[in-house]
Amino acid sequence: MDVTTAALDRAAARVRALDGAETRELRGASLHAAIVAACEVLSEARRLAAPIAAAVARDAGGQGLRGGITRQAGHRNPEYFIASLLGGTVAEARTLIGAGLAMDPDEPEGPDDPDESENGGEGSGSGGGGEDDPNPPGPNPKPERPKPRPPVPGSLAEALGNGIIAVDAAALIRATLAELLDVVDRATLWEIEKRLVAKAARLSLYDLRKACWRERATADPAGWREREKRIRARRSLTLGEDAEGMMTLTARLDPLSAAPLRAWLDAQTTEAFRSARDAGVTEQRSAAQIRVDALATLASHGLDCDALGSGVKTTLMVTIDRDALTGELGLGSCDGIGVPITGATARQLAVDAEILPAVCGGESEVLDLGRARRLFTRAQRRALSLRDGGCAWCSAPISWAETHHIDHWGRDGGCTDLCNGVLLCRSCHLRLHDTGWEVEIHGGVVWLRPPAAVDPDRVAVLGGRRRLAPEEMPAPPPLPTSPATRRCSGNHVRT
Repeated sequence: MDVTTAALDRAAARVRALDGAETRELRGASLHAAIVAACEVLSEARRLAAPIAAAVARDAGGQGLRGGITRQAGHRNPEYFIASLLGGTVAEARTLIGAGLAMDPDEPEGPDDPDESENGGEGSGSGGGGEDDPNPPGPNPKPERPKPRPPVPGSLAEALGNGIIAVDAAALIRATLAELLDVVDRATLWEIEKRLVAKAARLSLYDLRKACWRERATADPAGWREREKRIRARRSLTLGEDAEGMMTLTARLDPLSAAPLRAWLDAQTTEAFRSARDAGVTEQRSAAQIRVDALATLASHGLDCDALGSGVKTTLMVTIDRDALTGELGLGSCDGIGVPITGATARQLAVDAEILPAVCGGESEVLDLGRARRLFTRAQRRALSLRDGGCAWCSAPISWAETHHIDHWGRDGGCTDLCNGVLLCRSCHLRLHDTGWEVEIHGGVVWLRPPAAVDPDRVAVLGGRRRLAPEEMPAPPPLPTSPATRRCSGNHVRT
């Protein structure tokens, strides 16, 4: 592909306006503009370097190989070579190469192979060495690299080349597609690529990684089950001692091992901060220190099994379809664990545990309470957990989240119904009140509406579990024109 510096030049021009500015004197809008301009230069520089890094990898014979200028420079592979030039890590170099290969792919894009009859295919007479060819090729002609074609609209190459998505997101999507290359047909792979590209422009890298996991698990459930077995076989916990005599714990836990441990530790941490807040005091320990104390208390309890249980009672929420739970290849999710889990893992987590059917709104549970009650019930919280998957804004685990009235029960007359409730961690809860963002529920889907200071058009941002689903993201709802059109009789947003 052709190297172009136009986007980098435009970004650099905006940065030049900062020449001579004193960083400590930057405030408000000028500080915001400065950091945006500086980060844009970094982003465009990486975008420019990505296809060049991919060319270095091709020159070496491929990623991980040693040839061409990589060998001449004395490095073991192109990743180490580029990392030395960046002064960064091999992982950063690998990301740059992966993004470059996505930007300038060897394989044709789109759902079908391109029509080869136009460029050197059979019957084209181009380079075929026929009788009319004045310069027939030698006995072992070197195949010519096909001329680059314009990126297909909606493709990863187009989105990265046009600056719609970042280098890290492109490398992540390319790696996901590579995992599925031999599993699904070309048309299915193309649909997955388009979905992930559309999400990459609207999700953080953290949430995009979760979306990629879900696409892989949904497209190849049998392969995902084998992946679970492989990573479980690599679980480990090692104990050591540092120079100060403090013990160190280093662990790598598979979802089956990590889910109950994380749920329990999160519950102890949340309860410690909540208890201090309710008592009107400040919790002096950090979250990390609370986790240490909780583990130490649990271990002490284990040394005396006749003692009463230790810590706050914890519920581990596993969400899975009934058919998936009984089948071999079904998929579900577990609170606090980003990767999808198979039905087999869900059944193992359910051993000796209470099974809570995720059939919300049945005769046994009233989920809409109107104005009759201020606090949300446990059944309502479970229903909101199924919908939001944790904090609807930052994706924090369910155990970190608090149930929040979108329209205040006392001040605004808001009701205690699911369409007026949302799960938010305490940090996002405070951010919602302090920054002018609004929460809306449309068709059972959570949307976060930014203030005009953040987005003059106030385009709603998708929240909750729906943004990670392996399907197309819905279009943002229109901006309500007046309080009368955005509120129902219960004083909450509804379509």
